[in-house]
Amino acid sequence: MLVWEDSYRIGNEEMDSEHLILFAILNQISINIDADMAASCLNEVLGALEAYISYHFAHEEALMRAWGYPGLESHSESHRRFIEDVARMRSAALVSSGHEAAMRLRFFVLDWLLNHILETDADYASFIAAKAGNQ
Repeated sequence: MLVWEDSYRIGNEEMDSEHLILFAILNQISINIDADMAASCLNEVLGALEAYISYHFAHEEALMRAWGYPGLESHSESHRRFIEDVARMRSAALVSSGHEAAMRLRFFVLDWLLNHILETDADYASFIAAKAGNQ
């Protein structure tokens, strides 16, 4: 289970709240694996993840656009790659065991989410905070 820590905060309440929901989805994957329910629940969890990342990424990109963040294009590209990777994982899950697919998904999302929040999201949050302080 991944526990939210203050060090994961980027300083934007809306985005931090949305990141908490992503943590909850990731933790649901872990719960399903631990309860030996990964195979029966993987499709639902993948659907929830895909739906929520589409919402979150659109919201995050709109925020960056509104503040004139210069790294928007590369940030958006990382979002597109993540969406494509999750779609590939959904396809792979159809031909592998649910448990193995869930384990791969959990590792992938955990690694991506932490790196993305702590590095990529922290960059735009710092930019916005600095710009907001100058207005």
